[in-house]
Amino acid sequence: MIKNRLRGIVEEAYNQAAGDGAIKAEGACPEPIVIEVPKLQEHGDLACGVALKLARHLKAPPIKIAGVLAEYIEKEHGKNGIARLEVANPGFINFQLGKSWLCEALKEIHEKGDDFGRLDLGKNKHVNIEYVSANPTGDLHIGHGRGAVLGSCLANLFDFAGYRVEQEFLVNDAGEQIAQLANCAWACYQRKLGRAVEYPESGYPEDSIAHYVDRIIAEEKDGLLSLDAEAATAKTGEIIKEIIRKEHEDLLERLRVRFDRWFSEKTLHKSGKLEKAIEKLTSSSYTYESEGALWLKAKELGDERDRVLRKSTGSYTYLAGDAAYHLDKFERGYDLMINIWGADHHGQVPGLKAVIKALGQDPARLEVILTQIVNLNRDGKIVRMSKRRGTVVTLDEVMEEVGVDAVRYYLAESNPQNPINFDLELAKQTSKENPAFYIQYAHARCCSIIRRALEPGGGNEGDESEPAVSQAQMTQWEALYKSDP
Repeated sequence: MIKNRLRGIVEEAYNQAAGDGAIKAEGACPEPIVIEVPKLQEHGDLACGVALKLARHLKAPPIKIAGVLAEYIEKEHGKNGIARLEVANPGFINFQLGKSWLCEALKEIHEKGDDFGRLDLGKNKHVNIEYVSANPTGDLHIGHGRGAVLGSCLANLFDFAGYRVEQEFLVNDAGEQIAQLANCAWACYQRKLGRAVEYPESGYPEDSIAHYVDRIIAEEKDGLLSLDAEAATAKTGEIIKEIIRKEHEDLLERLRVRFDRWFSEKTLHKSGKLEKAIEKLTSSSYTYESEGALWLKAKELGDERDRVLRKSTGSYTYLAGDAAYHLDKFERGYDLMINIWGADHHGQVPGLKAVIKALGQDPARLEVILTQIVNLNRDGKIVRMSKRRGTVVTLDEVMEEVGVDAVRYYLAESNPQNPINFDLELAKQTSKENPAFYIQYAHARCCSIIRRALEPGGGNEGDESEPAVSQAQMTQWEALYKSDP
């Protein structure tokens, strides 16, 4: 805010000086106007060195350019909260800010509330962020949590920067894993109700889905037993899939991750959009058939090898589904699409980019962010199994143990390309060694200061042009403008 105002003041001075012929310039300022904090306090609160970069454009010494700009700033803004203005070698303009700037800054913060600092960089451009997108076949783990927190943070940042953001979860409910889950759930359902049927040997462990099946029985009683096997399997699969999906939604809501759209992959098949995408590809010059399968000429489009779209059995590959899904997203008209995937999917990115090109779309409108592994540590050792359940530690358990704030902090603090070593014991500490706790403490202190300021006598006397400000408040004021982007 403060630096932006000074940028505007310097830019206005440049334009006026150019218009008056005080500097030999045409058009807008050719260099970015950067406002920064000087290294030495005696050089003022803030400084601008744009004259150093303008010298080559204006064919004049930087110190002379800085002097001209300073004259125009002083002429137009001498009483606008700038206590002192100084030109320093080799071409800096140093600003000493008056206390009235603090008054104006605090007034603006109060008036704008939660919207203080909001930008318009995005100009309302439409952004889709698709993340988590876990199969509805079981619990979410800490890796899913990393993608969830990253996507949520990105969405918040894009929104605050003036973009129109849509957060999307792709429900992978049309693949072989879902069919396998349905078969296992139907078998478990029958066995719990007394039918002597074998449980699929290569399916999901029966004890891992039994609690879901208990909920199906509570809802349907023995009603599914009257259906034929195919219908019963389909019905059981739909119910268990929705139970798991709803668990995912509820858990992510607790993590403060909220989606605008839950997109069912199955709808691509039912609506004919998958076939439409395949037809669009086959009508291009980027497909061919070999040994009964349909192939994408992905190598011609930048991939390392060609990719199968439809197998010789007639079933479609994941790439075909991705083609239909992303064509649908392109047709929705987003200016930018972001996918957040686990790093184990890195091999799929070139194929996806290739099929987007083949569909006649611009792959530059899609960015894929890959997140590395999260290792849970306790006492210096990696935690692989849950003591409570005897299975992989779930995201739910980590949230329960260390709290939502700590989970969000530790999953967001690192570059997505770097693995995370999540120290469970550190995340629970109530000391300054735990950054998450320290942030919570700072927030609590801020709230305390606000409460005290609202009490009778909590403010200082003064007028708007020169408010009464203590040295402690000025120190806080310095922190405000130094942290201002």
